[in-house]
Amino acid sequence: MNLEHIKKTYGDITILDDTSITFSPGEAVGILGVNGSGKSTLLNYIAEHYIKSEEVRCGYVPQENPLFPELAAVDNIRMWTSLNKKQIIEALHSEALLPLGITEFMDRPVKKLSGGMKKRLSIASVLINDPGLLLMDEPLAALDLPAKQDIVSYMRSYLSRGNIVIIASHEEEIFHFCNRVYLLKHGKLIDTAELSKQGISYLSLLRDSL
Repeated sequence: MNLEHIKKTYGDITILDDTSITFSPGEAVGILGVNGSGKSTLLNYIAEHYIKSEEVRCGYVPQENPLFPELAAVDNIRMWTSLNKKQIIEALHSEALLPLGITEFMDRPVKKLSGGMKKRLSIASVLINDPGLLLMDEPLAALDLPAKQDIVSYMRSYLSRGNIVIIASHEEEIFHFCNRVYLLKHGKLIDTAELSKQGISYLSLLRDSL
């Protein structure tokens, strides 16, 4: 799948400058860039495009967990789906969602969950609707090492079913398992594989953005 001629401006400021991105089933794609480079803007653009398209169902996990602290985990999921509670519990026990481990704390109020649990719950709230394309904005931010490993492990499982993950982050570690990594700089997406062929380090280009 391709998205071409992506443009986004805010007033006189160009955020995305006639750029393009490619991704395929079973592929993890990383968007690497410094804070303020336009990563979240790009994810929003992709989400808006596929909301209007029948090509693939899209789910979006933002950087901040959109959760209600007073509600139990399972009731938070109910806020994002038309499924009833019984159907949600059945889905959480399914092969696709069971690895997220929500069943272990589904009756616990969100305010009593750890950061890793909240992130897994945010992901479950999106995946309950069975999207084939998952957009994730800084999925490992503020998580400890075990929580990071849990999220990456689940993403590998999600990809193994032929789904697509697009991750935006400024943390290099998240991209070690990505099939393709783009550097977002000055509104353009640069394929880091092409940079490598030219003997150019994308990390040096990233530092030049600071």
